[in-house]
Amino acid sequence: MDESRSAIAYRQIRNYIDGVEDGARLPPESDFAQMFELSRASIREALARLRAEGIVRSRKGSGTFAVHSGAPEMVRLSAISSVRELAQWHEVRLALESEVAALAADRRTDKDLEMLVAAQDALMASLLTGRGEQEDVAFHAALAVCAHNPMLSDALGRLTSHIFKWGNLSAQRSTLTMAERRELIALEHGAIVDAVAKRDSDRARAEMRRHLLAGRTRVLSDMQL
Repeated sequence: MDESRSAIAYRQIRNYIDGVEDGARLPPESDFAQMFELSRASIREALARLRAEGIVRSRKGSGTFAVHSGAPEMVRLSAISSVRELAQWHEVRLALESEVAALAADRRTDKDLEMLVAAQDALMASLLTGRGEQEDVAFHAALAVCAHNPMLSDALGRLTSHIFKWGNLSAQRSTLTMAERRELIALEHGAIVDAVAKRDSDRARAEMRRHLLAGRTRVLSDMQL
């Protein structure tokens, strides 16, 4: 499968970050786009994912800065060593991301919405030939950006990445076909995007809660097989 443009942008920016000091200010989106000969939309999606993973941090009015692994963490996550602990961390994510979705509906800009829709389109395209794990992370990262709270975005990104480490094992045991997975994500993510687009915070919260509960049930069911 060919690498998506946002995935290429992600890889290129990661390589760039590896070569700069912790806390270094990164070039603006337009410079990255010119540097890597990619669209600003691809750069924006990559930066959203990097922001959610805690690899970069944005400061309003100041720019975006590199964060190396040795930098102080906002949250420290305990290891997941059992299905029970995985279930507990899913509950933490449910509480956090449901509220992030509501804030996203309240605060998103038109540009934010375009980025969220683009992330969903990229995910749906990737699901035609694969499981779209990276694109799924990018979608949730784009939603967190819509909430305009870098602390929440940072915490949620670290938590999501922490939980997704179990994703490969769950995928190996999944009883869902690729077509079924694509249909479920189209419906569940589509409902979240629609609520954010309509600035309906209560519905966005409810749709995210429904999506995460369904996903939690699927993952834990697969883990028990």
